[in-house]
Amino acid sequence: MEIQKGKLSKRKIFDDLSTSRGKSDSIPLDLIPEILKDFPVKTLVRFISVSKPWSSIIRNRDFVKSYLIKSSTRPQSLIFTFKSRRHGKHFFFSSSQHQDGDESSLSSVATYHMTCHSQPYTAITPSVHGLICYGPPSKLMVYNPSTRRSIALPNVDAHRIRMYHYLGYDPIDGDYKMLCMSRGMHARRGRGLAHKIQVLTLGDGSSWRMIENCPPPHSPESPHICIDGVLYYGAYLDLGSRKLTKDHAVMSFDVRSEKFELIRLPPGRATQFTRMIRYNGKVALMLSDRFRSYPGRIEMWVLEDAAKHEWSNQNFVLPHLADRNTMFQVFCAIDDDADEFVLAPETLRAPPFYVFYYDAKKKSMRRVDIEGIIERDIQFWDVDSNRRTISIFPGQVENLMFL
Repeated sequence: MEIQKGKLSKRKIFDDLSTSRGKSDSIPLDLIPEILKDFPVKTLVRFISVSKPWSSIIRNRDFVKSYLIKSSTRPQSLIFTFKSRRHGKHFFFSSSQHQDGDESSLSSVATYHMTCHSQPYTAITPSVHGLICYGPPSKLMVYNPSTRRSIALPNVDAHRIRMYHYLGYDPIDGDYKMLCMSRGMHARRGRGLAHKIQVLTLGDGSSWRMIENCPPPHSPESPHICIDGVLYYGAYLDLGSRKLTKDHAVMSFDVRSEKFELIRLPPGRATQFTRMIRYNGKVALMLSDRFRSYPGRIEMWVLEDAAKHEWSNQNFVLPHLADRNTMFQVFCAIDDDADEFVLAPETLRAPPFYVFYYDAKKKSMRRVDIEGIIERDIQFWDVDSNRRTISIFPGQVENLMFL
């Protein structure tokens, strides 16, 4: 009954908004933005054509920012990236994050978004407040799964193929910024340091500009994540020796101030991390086993104090899995009170594709089938039997950018 009342209430709002065209006295103008925040992006896209005032409200920078804040409190989605080895393509899908305790539905239907080339070198960023970046250095694109629209970034000097791109978000000003740097070659060490560091603010018509705050000498690496306006990425350090120490540090970049900071890692296995995740609101480095039926293991180092370079260590042992023929990986964590990790098969086999949610508190595992991925009829997709899971990112929210 409560669900029906909610539907009727929203339907009445929709009717009131729809019939208010040309009747500005139907709903006070100052209430319209608050009402509109309750609608999904696909509905707001239709509302843009209602009137110029409505279009102005929905496209307004402050409204876009406030809508993003509110959508962050709603159920979110997972973003999946798969690679076709045969055709050299990346395929993007999304699916709702399964809520713990929702035993009535242990399946989800995937939405296909797009396909892009995976060669010669393609950057794929985690979902950053509803946006993802993809493409080779010379043709970077930023895609909004909510609107299914992309924008092409201005060309950047791509003579060097080893270029790194990181997408960050400043929640105070509501700005998205792309950080780009080249990695040169060093004659003595065979590995170069970051140089020609540039930044681009999305959506304001600006071009790439050189960064003013020079970071400590380092060589950038791909694992990265943006949390509360700070972009973190892995780095090798120049310690003056013959080789750069692998993953010896984490670099942080404040998206608003555009300042870099070096965060040192504890010695040992922490330097071998393979993924960056958000865990209990903090950046965490993760190292996990690839496993079949035997118990896997997750090792994590959670950043407690960046200024003091303090990390805490947490370890989890995963239970046995019944599928003995499939290799699994731990791809991400769901950053809420559930303390859950998402596991998925490395390769795609017979449908349906599925993921496991491991509850670290309950020490339990549940399977959720994701329908509409393996069986999808897409060019270059359904004819390739050699497809690999590249990434799974949580926290995809609805965003009004690029309407």
